[in-house]
Amino acid sequence: MQLLSRSGSLSGLLLLVSACTTQAVETTAGQRAQAPAYVAKLERLVPQLLADEKAAGVGVAVIRDGAVEWTGYYGEQSPGVPASQRTAFNTASVAKTITAETRLALDAKGLIDLDEPIAPFVAHPDLAGDPRYAVLTARMLLSHRAGLLNWAYAYPDGKLAFDHDPDTRFSYSGAGVELAARYAEAKTGKSLQALAAEHVLAPLGMDDVSLGDIPAWADGRMAMPMDANGVYRIAAEINPNLAPGGGDRIGASDDLIVTVPAYARLIAKLTSVDGLGDARQKGERETIVTSLASDPVYACPRLDELTCPDQHGHSVGWQVYRYGEHTVLKHSGSDAGENALVYASPDARHGAVIFVNGANGWVIMTRIVEAIGDEPLIADYYRGLIQTVMGRPMPPLSPMIAEQ
Repeated sequence: MQLLSRSGSLSGLLLLVSACTTQAVETTAGQRAQAPAYVAKLERLVPQLLADEKAAGVGVAVIRDGAVEWTGYYGEQSPGVPASQRTAFNTASVAKTITAETRLALDAKGLIDLDEPIAPFVAHPDLAGDPRYAVLTARMLLSHRAGLLNWAYAYPDGKLAFDHDPDTRFSYSGAGVELAARYAEAKTGKSLQALAAEHVLAPLGMDDVSLGDIPAWADGRMAMPMDANGVYRIAAEINPNLAPGGGDRIGASDDLIVTVPAYARLIAKLTSVDGLGDARQKGERETIVTSLASDPVYACPRLDELTCPDQHGHSVGWQVYRYGEHTVLKHSGSDAGENALVYASPDARHGAVIFVNGANGWVIMTRIVEAIGDEPLIADYYRGLIQTVMGRPMPPLSPMIAEQ
């Protein structure tokens, strides 16, 4: 989902935050490492943010030099249950990164071709009669350049259609990413879940991951969504796709159920010395296909105190931000009761995972990025979006919080 949909009310009673747990990191010698400086900032900052923003809980992982440096959990997984490393978060559109990594792996192995038209392999009742359907490729679909709106419900008649010609400009489309996944399924004869497990999850040791449904292993571990008013909700109630037999999506675009430690393995690999996969995959991942420079939502806010990226846009599955020689890969996810933000810099070899079970997550996530401190320009970018898109003042952190 797009940031625009996460305006969220801020009035009403404060959420009582029930727990705050953090984990130190062991050195290779087996001794406890001294807590990084940002931990004290987060300890001061996050509990109050959860209360102010009426969100239930948050899990954080910080990755440095291709390894998880620190993880921390604050607030609740569900009423009376503290968030922990076992908590399974619904990370919404972060699912697109797993879909993209799977497609990149398949492409690198010659099992699919990102530039092959999908029409001979995937029929779509709403689109097949339009000649533009014949030009769609997985690369266009995965980089949101297919000319489609997000989902069929965005159209007055409830049917998917081309809003503009493919391969011309950015238009965020979860339905398009689902089409890219169905193409890979048709080419390989295997489900998205099987392909992801074989080519991404198992090689990285990513346990506790599910695409598109709530798995049995998450029983008693799911982060219960909290709506914008600070009320716990049933996941299937606010997201019918998670109800038994609900929806016709396959989990390529939405509803990635995952723990913080599991997803942190992907960020760790992306920031490791050898990266993830061969040189072709790295190039595909970091090449901007669709610029966001003039997008009405994601264009960098022109505020005096912010530094805009030299380039930013969508690659295959990831948003890419370039500041000179420095590159950041990023993706977010937002639904009616949860938010997520993940980022990785292959050149600086750091990144973070931030999962929130709460509809009002953007201020929390932005402040956490700001407190961690490794990507101040990304934090500034999101502070600008919160001000211009959501209409909320977002000054820098106060010196008391920001000081080392």
